[in-house]
Amino acid sequence: MGGLLAGRLGRAAVVLAALGVAAVLSGCAAPLQSAGKTDKIEFVSSSTSGGYKFDYYRNLSYPCSISGYQTFVIGTKIGSSATQTRPLWVRMRGGGVGWFDADGNPQPTAGNKTEESASSLIGFLGDVGLTGRVKSDPAGFRLLSVSMCDHDIYAGGDQPDPNNPNKQPDGSPRTTNGLFATKAAIQFAKSKFPTGGAFLHGTSAGSFGSFGVAYSMQLQGVPPAGVVADSGVLNQEWEEATIAQGICPGGRDAGLEAIRARVHPDLASIDNEPDKLIARGALTVPIIHVWNRADSNVCGATPMTCTLRDGTTKTLGAAECEHEPLQEAIAGLPAGSSTRNLRVCVSPPSNPGSCSTHVVTNKDLLNTDPGQAADYNGTIMSWVDARLAGT
Repeated sequence: MGGLLAGRLGRAAVVLAALGVAAVLSGCAAPLQSAGKTDKIEFVSSSTSGGYKFDYYRNLSYPCSISGYQTFVIGTKIGSSATQTRPLWVRMRGGGVGWFDADGNPQPTAGNKTEESASSLIGFLGDVGLTGRVKSDPAGFRLLSVSMCDHDIYAGGDQPDPNNPNKQPDGSPRTTNGLFATKAAIQFAKSKFPTGGAFLHGTSAGSFGSFGVAYSMQLQGVPPAGVVADSGVLNQEWEEATIAQGICPGGRDAGLEAIRARVHPDLASIDNEPDKLIARGALTVPIIHVWNRADSNVCGATPMTCTLRDGTTKTLGAAECEHEPLQEAIAGLPAGSSTRNLRVCVSPPSNPGSCSTHVVTNKDLLNTDPGQAADYNGTIMSWVDARLAGT
């Protein structure tokens, strides 16, 4: 999530149920199954880059935290047909989580809280990793890059933004609305082009958000075809354990109350963590859970006492402990399930064998975990193609 501080605050932010979510928030957020608002989406501009035409849009229904509105770009390959049915690749990038303190100051910085430009959004579709594979895939994917200018891990339910002093041009309060702004962008793209299936590709903060967006879309009756969740999953018990054991710097923060109030209460519920939704059959969207065994953003291989969902404990590295519940839930699915776990060991060139790279799908590196192929992006792309083929 864009640095250790941002990452730790992002994980501290999801210790929501343990602190108790105020009941009043349920009345402020839109129901989780609600559609996004698309009636105030306006076209802004077009540009071309790397063989694609990118149309840039602004959604006036969903303001950013400080100024401007949620934006998105739709990318279509130059020369491709606008009337042929094609799959849609939805890029949900990382960048931590934010809030406003009691004095109305943006925290931890003002970053990721203002309207995002077309060039910024297009940039997240230009990596040499998985997105590059998507662009060259014979399925002919269209591309969608969504903003995170509420800095709310794509989880805001169009609800009041605590301590936010900024107003919309008409003087009304700004909301935290990343969940529904993302859904609106997907709905709009699907209404503009015939779409054979949408895939969510979330990295870090975007990975956190991808589970909630997928679950919300499923409840709406328009589930995505699949989710690639890379390097981020909500695990409130793990966060509590790292704090109690002093595993990492950071932890609880004065802004935690403000952060938790920015997330849709249904997604904040400890009963709705991704592994629990999957284990009880509530979240059925196919997911590939991608994680690095010593991810530096979740305290790496630092040993800790890890309490499992059945109440037993064992010593695991911190990164392994965070992802263990979801790994177990996936292992418990019936044979033939399309959801799978993809643990990798991907290391920066400066630290070979460390398995410490945070976010791996936006890079073209090698996996050295013997349990998986060296070309992990190729493995993921094969999984995506299998979902498109219905196998």
